[in-house]
Amino acid sequence: MTSSPPAPAQALPSRQGQEGWAVATTGLALLCVVLTGMGLGLFFGLTAGLAFALVLLPLWASEVRSSRWITWTMALTVIAAASSVWLTVWHSDSRTVSTSGLLESVFVVLGLGGGIGATLWARSRASVTAVGTLFGIGLLLGINPGGESFADNPWRFGFSLPVTVIVLALVTRWRKRWLDVVAVLALAGVSALNGGRSTSAILLMVALLVVWQSWGRPASSKLAAVRTLILFGMLAFGTYLSVQAAILEGALGESAQLRTELQLSTSGTLITGGRPEIGATLALMAQSPAGFGGGAVPSMTDVLVAKSGMAALGYDPNNGYVENYMFGSGFEVHSVIGDLWAWSGLPGLALATVLLLFLVVRTTVLTTGRAASALLLFLGVKSIWNLLFAPLESALTVLVLAVALMAPLALQKRRTDE
Repeated sequence: MTSSPPAPAQALPSRQGQEGWAVATTGLALLCVVLTGMGLGLFFGLTAGLAFALVLLPLWASEVRSSRWITWTMALTVIAAASSVWLTVWHSDSRTVSTSGLLESVFVVLGLGGGIGATLWARSRASVTAVGTLFGIGLLLGINPGGESFADNPWRFGFSLPVTVIVLALVTRWRKRWLDVVAVLALAGVSALNGGRSTSAILLMVALLVVWQSWGRPASSKLAAVRTLILFGMLAFGTYLSVQAAILEGALGESAQLRTELQLSTSGTLITGGRPEIGATLALMAQSPAGFGGGAVPSMTDVLVAKSGMAALGYDPNNGYVENYMFGSGFEVHSVIGDLWAWSGLPGLALATVLLLFLVVRTTVLTTGRAASALLLFLGVKSIWNLLFAPLESALTVLVLAVALMAPLALQKRRTDE
């Protein structure tokens, strides 16, 4: 009896083929990083970075399991996007619905998850220096030189963030704390000369934290982390008072001095005077805790409720800003937390809470372990500020980079073993 011929053995990819595939995927990952930083809009909030990240989803999907922080963030991103649609439909009986506003809110929220996943994938294949530098180049390419704000102050409204990210990413290559401090102080000085009050204050705080890490030994205990967190609070409060005093003395120019004096006279504090949208957010939350939906157009009642909250802080809301910018075509309350809540309701608020906890915890852990570079500290502190005081769309890129670079990578151990 003749036996059947054995089946041919499956050909294994050659070493050259494996190396070629690794180079190709790394190139795709880094290209996605540049596109994510650019934020080039294609269609109602859909950016080139998000579109490319969705195409590459099968390649970076495994990064979702890299840490529990990332798993929760990605899951809540999808739930928040779905919630924006559901809330819009729910409120369609009492409010006008904007299809373009709904699409924009969904794509922006999904852009957060897609950007984090793709950038985290790039980080697993390249150095922090490379990822940060390319992301900064993307930010630089995404500058709109035709904007009115850019014409008034090109550094503050254009070059400040890209140059800061690129410079701080490049100096991570040498891992010298004195080089971090020199770079941060130089950037803080340029921002101060151009009226960037919050940016110069953040950079000053980063410089102090870098110097502090030079003393003592790395620690990992919970008590040490708590001490570091207390230090953060003290430094933040001290930096706030110092910068405010310097501004009032005219150190940042006459324009910044006049703005600060006006905001202090309005509500008594620089934060509530400069961000009266806080009052609108709290008033709207009290009126409709479940949120509104990304496609819901505010009613006259919503606008009046928001105005009452802003007026309670001493701000005069009858100047066109509330009607035209904040509630002209949707809900924009000038904070990541507020926007996510208004667009996606409780799931959006849960997502914002997870992001805030992540940034605080990771910044504290990295600093306690003396492992936080100036780049990571800047991204962490800047993103915490944006969560509280910056619109989601403008804060999206920094938030994506911060989460991707600060997240613990389970894959790092596996790569080392391989």
